Amino acid sequence: MFITHILGKTRKQSGLEWAYSSWTRWISVVLWWWVKPILSLGYRRTIVDKDLEDIPVNDKCSVLLDKVNCDSTKWPGTWNVIRQAFLKEYLLIIVFIVPYTAARIAQPLIIRETVLYIGGQSTLPTYAGYLLAIAISICSMLQVILMHQIFFHGRRIGMRFRNYLSCIIYKHLLTINTASLHNITAAQTINLIANDASKFEELGMYFYYFWATPAEALVMFGLIWRIIGLPTLFGYAILLLYVPMQLIFSKLFGQYRAATMKYTDNRIQTVHEIVNGCQIIKMYNWEKAMERRVREARHCEFSNIFKSSCLRALNIGLNFASLPLISLATFGSIWLMNEPLKSEDIFTAMSFFALIRMPITAYFPYAIEKLSEARISAKRVDQFLQLEPLVDKRNKEQKEMGDDAIIMKNASFSWKDSSCLSDLNGTIQVGTLVGIKGATGAGKSSLLAAILGEMNLSNGKLRQYVNSISYAPQSAWIFADTIRANILLGKPMNVERYKNVIKASCLDIDLRNFGEAGDLMMVGDKGVNLSGGQKARISLARALYTDADLYLLDDPIAAVDPKVAKKIFDECIGPRSLLREKTRIFVTHQTHFLIEAD
Repeated sequence: MFITHILGKTRKQSGLEWAYSSWTRWISVVLWWWVKPILSLGYRRTIVDKDLEDIPVNDKCSVLLDKVNCDSTKWPGTWNVIRQAFLKEYLLIIVFIVPYTAARIAQPLIIRETVLYIGGQSTLPTYAGYLLAIAISICSMLQVILMHQIFFHGRRIGMRFRNYLSCIIYKHLLTINTASLHNITAAQTINLIANDASKFEELGMYFYYFWATPAEALVMFGLIWRIIGLPTLFGYAILLLYVPMQLIFSKLFGQYRAATMKYTDNRIQTVHEIVNGCQIIKMYNWEKAMERRVREARHCEFSNIFKSSCLRALNIGLNFASLPLISLATFGSIWLMNEPLKSEDIFTAMSFFALIRMPITAYFPYAIEKLSEARISAKRVDQFLQLEPLVDKRNKEQKEMGDDAIIMKNASFSWKDSSCLSDLNGTIQVGTLVGIKGATGAGKSSLLAAILGEMNLSNGKLRQYVNSISYAPQSAWIFADTIRANILLGKPMNVERYKNVIKASCLDIDLRNFGEAGDLMMVGDKGVNLSGGQKARISLARALYTDADLYLLDDPIAAVDPKVAKKIFDECIGPRSLLREKTRIFVTHQTHFLIEAD
């Protein structure tokens, strides 16, 4: 039956979803057989993207965002979100923890019976020796299997929360108030997603030790006490000395972590500025000066990392010394009390101490360390997510085609406290071309930003009767990917529309000049290997490819020569263009195009 289930797995399911889809397949989960296909494929050849299976539904960002009900304008706090949406799921790990702990506690007791049996002091029958050996093996196997299940499911839940945080940070970044946006840098945002969010993934794997270790330690203390009595206190005294010591280490780790994160932000920001201005730096021969800046920033960061690493090395060394110290304290006290040292007592007590040593001296402190790091990261995430979002006061309604698209009545707009546009009145009808001309700084781009909802509506009314808006900014932005990816921007490919857009934006000749690569040619960050005109036309093509009701075009032909500008206007913007049935607001300094506006 198991082979039948393997052969019946569909490619639409991930291996993990398939393994969980039936109770008969849980053996695949326990023994990790569900990863065998991808491991076998990787053994035969290099794995490529198309070999990877779909992400399980519960791990997808869209599902995770729907899982947490919180007001988009008020972040409830990182720990509140964890309690609300992820804590119950995490507590299900108890299904693995209970048998895992039982196997750990049972093994030393079985070892005691085995020693008594070998020494001839047991009343068990002859065949019991085989059963004891099998029981020890089963306990060891259960510990290995269940421990990795605990780690896997803990890390998976931590990964889900990391993905959720990354999504909510990105989502908040798109809605944040422009004035608030000036208070943060790109480096800080990258650091939040790359470093701070990942701390919760690591915490998920070890957090159960934070509460399971004390409970397990108490149970084992009682069992050891029954075997050797008072000397148990001396062994546990050594163990308990490690707890405050680890708390001190954890506090120091947290301090170094907070300082390191600040230095990391500074280093990333410095490198980001240098990369952005590399051409100017080369022209003015500032390479050495910039190198010194990076080295200074890196030195401060490395200094804290080095101190933290030395502290961690000391901590690891003390952990390795714990078992010899425990043995010395326990059995030394038995010797001083003139108590007999029995082999079964020694084996059993040492087995218990060996089992509880790592959780108390390593995993429990490590959980505290990860918890302290997560607390610092949570504060940084909360500070970002509590930045004031932009409140969209536009009235958006739906009407039939032919009615007004935009109506402004005494509308005033501002960038936070600074007023920019005042007492605007006007109506833009559906399917018309509206041309806007004005002096530099007159507010043309601000008007488009107001229609987009990027400015505060401080007075009056702005009514919009459109479902979607496409925007071509004045400064084209290009990301490091293929030209096609820059145009599609994640949308599905419509071959006919794509070809029409390429032709209308005059990119067809450029793509032919790129040779065999064509629109699959990779462009560098910010389009460093493209001309200004090419970047402007790619940005315009991206706006055209989006099938929107309203198109806001902020001087998209300023960076091209007059001949190409005329062709782009006729093919893309004008009354006989690709967008002839759409509502268009077109900003330009070239007045001869305004003749054809409505």
